Amino acid sequence: MHKYIRDKITEKGGKKMSKKITVRFEDSEIEKLEKLAKLEGKNLSQFIRTKLKESIQSEMRETSLLEKLIRMIENLSVFQSQMQMKIASQHDDEFQRELYKILLFLTRTILLHAELIIVDHMKRKTFKEEVAKMKAELNIEI
Repeated sequence: MHKYIRDKITEKGGKKMSKKITVRFEDSEIEKLEKLAKLEGKNLSQFIRTKLKESIQSEMRETSLLEKLIRMIENLSVFQSQMQMKIASQHDDEFQRELYKILLFLTRTILLHAELIIVDHMKRKTFKEEVAKMKAELNIEI
């Protein structure tokens, strides 16, 4: 057989004093709860109300801690994303530095090659002038 703790709204001066809820327990559970209540020096209603409040508060603390943990994880995710972006940016910076080095190398190589071509052209021109001069001096047509 079930025993009930009934819920009633009592009013005093138009103000709600308390609300009562109905909770169903098996007879064996009620006997255990009554024994536990007696050990704590409380009646069944006080004992159940106290344990229910403690349980709800504990649940709320756990929920609050879970919410904090979720926020920390979300913040960690945001932090990781920012770090990945920063690392990617650093990699981009590193890549750009390497690319700059390659471009600098190629530019310098092209400049050296251009100088070599100019020098070679000047030497050829000088060589041709010297050959023409020798031909004129020796009066040779080759």
